[in-house]
Amino acid sequence: LLPSFKEIFNDFFKVPIKKYFRFGFLIAVDKNKLRHAHISLKTVVERLNEAGYKSKEKGESITLNVSDMDFKEIYKIKEKIKKEIISGVKGVAQILIVKRDKDYVVTTLGTNLKKIITLKEVDKSKTYSNDFYEMAGIFGIEVARQLIVEEINKVLSTQGLDINLRHLELAADSMSNTGEIKGITRMGIIAQKSSILARATFETPVPQFVKASVKGSKDKLTSVVENIILNQPVPVGTGLPGLLVKVVGPLVKAESEKKHAKKEVVEQVSK
Repeated sequence: LLPSFKEIFNDFFKVPIKKYFRFGFLIAVDKNKLRHAHISLKTVVERLNEAGYKSKEKGESITLNVSDMDFKEIYKIKEKIKKEIISGVKGVAQILIVKRDKDYVVTTLGTNLKKIITLKEVDKSKTYSNDFYEMAGIFGIEVARQLIVEEINKVLSTQGLDINLRHLELAADSMSNTGEIKGITRMGIIAQKSSILARATFETPVPQFVKASVKGSKDKLTSVVENIILNQPVPVGTGLPGLLVKVVGPLVKAESEKKHAKKEVVEQVSK
């Protein structure tokens, strides 16, 4: 029997309230959503128990025993249960089956490629994500590079633009040549450039010049952009080789005297 209210009031601040009451969750289940997900109430209970919750099936509902927890822990449990995955793959919110050429393709809203390729019914050789970082982490940087080329080409082709594939490969190489995917931004591949003038031509010239002045940085002018800015030959193609001639006065005079002496010797021998 429960103690009287007077006993509860006198003892309330000394022991937790769970001494007198047992707490539990009663989860109402939507049958239509279960039918849509092709799972049963028993499967939901099993998933919750696998996740560490003490759940039981009770009629058309589910009960969770949380009698050994305080109010704060109970609230945390409630929020955690909302994020539990009962069916499907975590990270994939929706799927859509579309026809491409003669085949049918399953497209998803969201991605979890690492989990999807472990499914038996999935063909790993025909499965990919448009997340470059995920592809690089799972399959390697070369696969991510090829994906960049294909995604750019897909966007351009839908706009009716015909651009040579070599331009796209050059952009993809620039984004992946360090072994990591980096965007064509001032925080990406632009930040890798050693030239101060080259970095200054992209969005933020003043901060680049101030930073270089404070550090006393030097620009060796070895690339294209900075030489164009200074209106001088670019070190590419015919502008790459250089010819230096050093003329020394005494050396030229000595060579001339040597040739003259040789000529006199030849004339004497001929006589």
